[in-house]
Amino acid sequence: MRVTQYKALGFSFSTLVDRERGILDGLRPLAVQSQVATSDEQLLSAYRQMADELATRGHKVGPMAFHGQLYQRLAHQLHIIPGWEESVAFSNSSSQWPIFEDAPGALQYLSKFYRLILIAPPNGIDLRSLTSRLPVEFDAIIEPSSDDWHTSLKTALNRLGLERSELLPVRSTEIDDPWNQRVDFPVCTLRRGHSQPWNHSPQALDGKRCEYASLADLAHAHQKALHA
Repeated sequence: MRVTQYKALGFSFSTLVDRERGILDGLRPLAVQSQVATSDEQLLSAYRQMADELATRGHKVGPMAFHGQLYQRLAHQLHIIPGWEESVAFSNSSSQWPIFEDAPGALQYLSKFYRLILIAPPNGIDLRSLTSRLPVEFDAIIEPSSDDWHTSLKTALNRLGLERSELLPVRSTEIDDPWNQRVDFPVCTLRRGHSQPWNHSPQALDGKRCEYASLADLAHAHQKALHA
């Protein structure tokens, strides 16, 4: 496949935002207070499980309230009496989860060639805060708040005058990435490794694959494909 054959890119949230780092930075202080040893993987798993439980309660709340409730429930699960200040800090943290450093520049480049679509997580994300920190405007933002979020995506593509086959999904390696269970056509995967260089990874030099170490590598692959 060639990345230049598509007209739109559908980014999952975690290809742009280091959500796992943001979650762990907020929950590690809580884990330190627990008498039970808790690994980073266990914290991430507990976060996802708690987020799913809160979502199934059917009571729609804003990102701050959502993460405040999540923090309180997780603290009780760890047999800790949560402090008010710590709870408020975690409630506010999701709006400032770190953006991958290569993402702004890569998005600016890719926006010259593609329509950009953002696939947001289903729960507890301040999308306005995220988009205000990025240098481009997305042509569509899809919130997968139900199993039928692809209907919203189809509607957005129709509005943009695009066919489904003209969209290349770009997913992260997070286990709850929205593209993981719903892909029925080629998908591009960012396997970010903090110890790897952004540009010139082996994947970026192989035009037949769509697996990269960063968004910058995807932009690099596009440049190579243009001049191939």
